[in-house]
Amino acid sequence: MSLSDIMGAAGLGSWAVLGLIVSFVTFVGIVVWVFVRRRSSWEHARRLPLDDGDTTTPGSGGSPR
Repeated sequence: MSLSDIMGAAGLGSWAVLGLIVSFVTFVGIVVWVFVRRRSSWEHARRLPLDDGDTTTPGSGGSPR
């Protein structure tokens, strides 16, 4: 007995299809969002790991460098 037989007998076959459709639509939405996003926002995110941005001030409780 396969999983599809069990789900079909329990009346859960339509939930599997619905889950597949929701997952696919979410995936397509993320792909579209990545390719439509402006390049300037990617440039900012690209530089974040190298940004020195020392925001701690003496006496603020930050660790000294």
